[in-house]
Amino acid sequence: MVQTTWGWLIVIYLFLGGLGAGAFLCSALAYKGFLGSLNERFYKFGFLLAPVAVIIGTALLLFDLAPSAAINPLKILQLYTRPVSMMSIGTYLLTFFIVVSVLVLLQIKKSGKICDMMLTLGAILALGVMGYTGLLLYVVKAIPLWASVWLPILFTISAISTGLSANAAATLNAGHGLSRCAHKFHVALVALEIVAVLALFASVRSEAAGMASVTKIVSGSLAPMFWIGFVVFGLALPLLGGSKFMLRSCSVNTDGSVCAHGGEEVKSCVYNEYGVLIGGFCLRAFIVLGAVYIF
Repeated sequence: MVQTTWGWLIVIYLFLGGLGAGAFLCSALAYKGFLGSLNERFYKFGFLLAPVAVIIGTALLLFDLAPSAAINPLKILQLYTRPVSMMSIGTYLLTFFIVVSVLVLLQIKKSGKICDMMLTLGAILALGVMGYTGLLLYVVKAIPLWASVWLPILFTISAISTGLSANAAATLNAGHGLSRCAHKFHVALVALEIVAVLALFASVRSEAAGMASVTKIVSGSLAPMFWIGFVVFGLALPLLGGSKFMLRSCSVNTDGSVCAHGGEEVKSCVYNEYGVLIGGFCLRAFIVLGAVYIF
């Protein structure tokens, strides 16, 4: 039986939560210089996107799981009273991440500098939020597709990838290039994402319900979303596009960023980044909508 309890609101939350946390982590890496020489636009956009995306996603999650909370706010407070439950753990993670990401945003806007301790704490919380987007589904053991340990791993990799693409798209649209290090990092993420999704499908095929989910995703009603949205836009285009900058000779700006040769090439790079965002959304959609309970 296909699950019908969770739908598009959860899909959007999973995407926005991962996107915001991934953008923060990539901004933190760029701010500390781990992604090579990048224009400050890259990390400033990520630090802005992080709290906005996670706040909107959290609101949608609350609306889906506890719609009565809008009438009775005490329902929200109850989420903090069971620290051993996955919902309470997620509530604490999301709350602390939102607070820290807002403080980091205020710091970067006020002085252009971020306290190292605050940045480290935000990065740790970002990893927690990314993992939680997968663990929220992982605890539902009656659905083999969700109960695989590969799901939170896949969602975490995808979250970092989409966060990197969002920051990269903002940077490219502002007329700045990306570093070779950023391209290499993204290609590595896409390669890991391919491994993770194959491992997820392989790990659930032994269960009849798991096999039913894989069949529905790969060759059933969700196949266009999987093959076009996820495989083509989310994996193939960024993998080929990023590899192009790694394998061919390409001029480099004085700041170390890759110099794009003409408007068409810049446009192609931006489209690749948008493709990753489309693929990240499709991934969460077919994972949620393709879930089948154990028969």
